[in-house]
Amino acid sequence: MRILLPWLISRRKLLISCIIEISLIYLFNIYIFSEYFVFTQNIEYFTLLFIPFWLLFSYLLGRYSYEEELFKNKKFNIFIQLYLRSLLVSITSIFSIFIIFKNINLNNFNHFDQIIFYYSLQICFLINLLQLPLINRFVENTLSREYWIYIGSKQLFQFLNKELEFSRKKVKLLNKSIDLKLSEKNLHKIKGFIIDKVDDIGQIQLNKFFEFQKKGKKMISTEKWCELNLQRFPSEILSKEFFLKGNFSTSYNSFQLRSKRIGDVLFSICLLVLTFPIVFIAGLLIYLEDKSDFIYLQERVGLNKKKFILYKLRTMIPYAEKGKPQWSSKDDKRITKIGGFLRKTRIDELPQLLNVIKGDMSLIGPRPEREVFDKELKKYIPYYDFRYSLKPGLSGWAQVNYPYGSSVDDAKKKFGYDLFYLRNFSIWLDILILFKTIRVVFLKKGSIPNK
Repeated sequence: MRILLPWLISRRKLLISCIIEISLIYLFNIYIFSEYFVFTQNIEYFTLLFIPFWLLFSYLLGRYSYEEELFKNKKFNIFIQLYLRSLLVSITSIFSIFIIFKNINLNNFNHFDQIIFYYSLQICFLINLLQLPLINRFVENTLSREYWIYIGSKQLFQFLNKELEFSRKKVKLLNKSIDLKLSEKNLHKIKGFIIDKVDDIGQIQLNKFFEFQKKGKKMISTEKWCELNLQRFPSEILSKEFFLKGNFSTSYNSFQLRSKRIGDVLFSICLLVLTFPIVFIAGLLIYLEDKSDFIYLQERVGLNKKKFILYKLRTMIPYAEKGKPQWSSKDDKRITKIGGFLRKTRIDELPQLLNVIKGDMSLIGPRPEREVFDKELKKYIPYYDFRYSLKPGLSGWAQVNYPYGSSVDDAKKKFGYDLFYLRNFSIWLDILILFKTIRVVFLKKGSIPNK
């Protein structure tokens, strides 16, 4: 498995923040403020319970999202906003621990007041205060713009500039002629060069590139640049050589797939047991609304284009398509009242856990599509069948990075994300997608079509 993964590099500030906070919370709890923990006999036990909740709610409530609009304010306002978010995270985490873990004694409610006071006025304050210089540095890096020089066709240059609208990074593309006449002042601003066709470069230009490399400038292909900056592979830039080079051959070792399958089954069984009451109540409400079946069965295409039956809670009126398959749309009149809520909360997807247990699907992977739409999409999207190299998923890289698809253009965008996932497949990427899925569901995002 490769170490320098593009999705991991782009989230290094999140990883650094998590590592620092874990260390600070542990040190504060064990060595500095241990006298506050009179309600528990084992401080280490409480700390180990608290840290996962702290990280989870911090991610869900956006403590690690240093949005540009948040940091246009003065430093004092930045600190206040971070502190208030941290306070909400700490209170939510402590409540969760006391509710879920019964072996923590809370007979004396003064203990609860004491721990809330401790975390709000000391831990939260110190964590944000100590991290503020680092956060300011992260913000400066986030707001700073990267400049890349593109060497290639004008048409592809314009396409890549348009695709940057979906990038998480602030990147500016410059179109430079092949003579590469750059002053030292301008060269200092350049991050690197994107080279579309190497064969078009002469020996003089090649020597020029060698000089730039010695000065620390990067030379990468269009595909590699898209992988790093867009975190997807637009189908418009792909060629047969891209697939024949073996870019995807390292992604499918048997240990990774066996581990993925074990995790799929165990997690799906646990989640199915926990959510069964929710599915039961949702099914009852669907039936009461129009006195029709609450489970919807639909044929989808899976691994190696093998067909299977997918289970969903019905969110549309009976016989919504009337024999003619069609995309879902914004403000779709076919969606029932309870169906709209189920779609926003993704509860309608829960029966697909049965597909995961059966082996038709995985928890994470490209979303399975209907054959009738597949035939249409193949006409417009080159190499479309490649997305069936892994099992389809309940959620995927495309689902957590792009809104609900309802057109061929949306399918093309999502296919680019699917290729990125196939190229960078690992258990760690699956875990990242799982956390992003939780946040998407928590914030009710991505369930409504653009069109």
